[in-house]
Amino acid sequence: MAGGSAAELILFIAAIVIAASVAGTLTSEVTRVSDALSAKSLDVAGDIRADAEIVSDAGSRVYNRSGNGNVTIHVRNTGASDLPADPGTIDVLLDGEYRTDVTVTTVDGDATWHTGDVVRLEFPADLDPDTDHRLKLVVRGDEEVFRFRT
Repeated sequence: MAGGSAAELILFIAAIVIAASVAGTLTSEVTRVSDALSAKSLDVAGDIRADAEIVSDAGSRVYNRSGNGNVTIHVRNTGASDLPADPGTIDVLLDGEYRTDVTVTTVDGDATWHTGDVVRLEFPADLDPDTDHRLKLVVRGDEEVFRFRT
């Protein structure tokens, strides 16, 4: 009788130890998932707050304005957050081709693209005269399309 109680006690202690380790593992995994969701929600909130509008006139000359073969367009930050004025902020596709040689400068010379401010995008292109082109900008998930004729 005394031997049966000792065996039951050992099994009970083993069950408690296993339950405690499972609870600890579940708690740490829930914490990791919660941290990942928080980080992702901050990224999504930043994307939602970013918005830009192309303010260049499609009827005006955007190609080869200064005779150097560049495409020059102006984009206004209409979102709720400031953005860095660097090429890593804006993805540019001209006629479906991704452009990596884009220069981004704010019109007022600031390093930050504040809400309501305008940046100038310039990049070299070899475009035929009297042809139609499609320029697509992606600013943190916000997409804008601009069509122009050379």
